[in-house]
Amino acid sequence: MTGLLRRLAAQARERRPSPRTQACELCGETLADVHRHLLELPSRELRCVCRACQVLFDHAAAGGPASGGHHVLVPDRRRRLSGFVLPDPVWARLGVPVRMACLVRDSASGGIIAFYPSPAGAVRASAGQAAWDLIVRDNPVLAGLRQDVEALLVDRDRGAWIVPLDDCYALAGTIRSRWRGLSGGQDVRAHLDAFFTDLDDRSVTVPATDDSRSPA
Repeated sequence: MTGLLRRLAAQARERRPSPRTQACELCGETLADVHRHLLELPSRELRCVCRACQVLFDHAAAGGPASGGHHVLVPDRRRRLSGFVLPDPVWARLGVPVRMACLVRDSASGGIIAFYPSPAGAVRASAGQAAWDLIVRDNPVLAGLRQDVEALLVDRDRGAWIVPLDDCYALAGTIRSRWRGLSGGQDVRAHLDAFFTDLDDRSVTVPATDDSRSPA
């Protein structure tokens, strides 16, 4: 028995990814460079998953958190919203002090959570429900926003998108890691331009008045 345990331990060490590679946070398998994420509820932490584990949670992605469990697969669809309507008074009612934010339907509270980037990382705040209702009224496509795992990303200078939650985390991380001085500096602005260019390349443009709820 001792010899068998030694062989099993040696095999496990051989399969273990090197420190330079990422591993699936559920099963430990080596991850591809491009992979999906699970959102762990209620901590709101993202977990990297391999293709096999992703398949296990595909059914949950269609039903959202209501499908049960503590993990929800983050979708992989991105949509740029043409004709998006968000007047300045409605934006002010959201209570976001900057010109960029991710708005998420929170299953735990039943309300809207705003995440906005800052030099210290993402700041979370409750957004006004009345303001959100006005935004959905003017942009019916948002009625199909998946709670917890999709976000309305608004940049007042660039436009609006429906994105996976992990895109918002990546955006906040870019700003936090690149910000210099009081104004952020040229480096962070260049990386933001690159982020939104890449986002546009991966997005399908849809009218904000289209209330289609087709799955990813």
